[in-house]
Amino acid sequence: MNNFNWYFIIFLMNSCCLYSQVGINTSTPSAMLDVVNSGNTTKIFKVSNLNKEIISILNNGNTGINVPNPSAQLHTSGSIRLSGLGANSAETKIMTHDTTGNTTTRSTTLLLPQILAGANGTDAVSVTQTLSSISGIPSYTTNLFTRSFTITQTSMVIFSYQLGVGNIINTSGSNLTDGASKQIGARLTWKALPAGSPFTINGILHTDAVSFMNLSPNYTKGFYYPRGNCSVKLSPGTYSVELKGYVYAYDTAQGIQATFGASPYDRLDIIATPIQ
Repeated sequence: MNNFNWYFIIFLMNSCCLYSQVGINTSTPSAMLDVVNSGNTTKIFKVSNLNKEIISILNNGNTGINVPNPSAQLHTSGSIRLSGLGANSAETKIMTHDTTGNTTTRSTTLLLPQILAGANGTDAVSVTQTLSSISGIPSYTTNLFTRSFTITQTSMVIFSYQLGVGNIINTSGSNLTDGASKQIGARLTWKALPAGSPFTINGILHTDAVSFMNLSPNYTKGFYYPRGNCSVKLSPGTYSVELKGYVYAYDTAQGIQATFGASPYDRLDIIATPIQ
């Protein structure tokens, strides 16, 4: 062993004994073990066994566990276990990762179903509209009930509705007794759409109809509740939908007349779940 190696060993022993500090590539260590990269390599520390490199630290600070060339501050190809974590129901973020394994936190409002409108049991339509139909000409409500909502990321949006309709008589104001087929229904249509949407204003989002007929001397009475639900994938933007009621009578004799709205069971609920 040459003299330099002996001097170096003696220096390390003195450093450990006197200061309990060891420096590699530094003569003034500021920690028990102070390693300074010489600048000619991108890796400053590694631990290996007979089969692979277990721990690696690059010059930029990236640390790898079972990853020889870590691409993040902490990069592992194995499992991660966290112990002793407390519970806090007030937190509004959860940990997620992308397809490459990069981990971050995201707000729960961007991950869990969100109520955009309704779903509170108080959606009764406050106004009424009366419609008439005869000779195969349908009739629709106008601005009876609308809902506007905004989504900030691509989501699967669920629409659920129910619209009460009653006071069902013929166009002359008398009971239905002709035995002809009639139809009452409700539908959701687009009232407003963001730029670039594949849908169209006044386009039908969903429709539901109830067909019936009466036989003389019986007549139709009470309430009907056309209802429906559908799911649509929507891009970020502001939307508006209109809940419409409609009546239809093909016959040319009595026709049909009915009043929509003001039922305590009217509903229009909109719930969005972000798509990851």
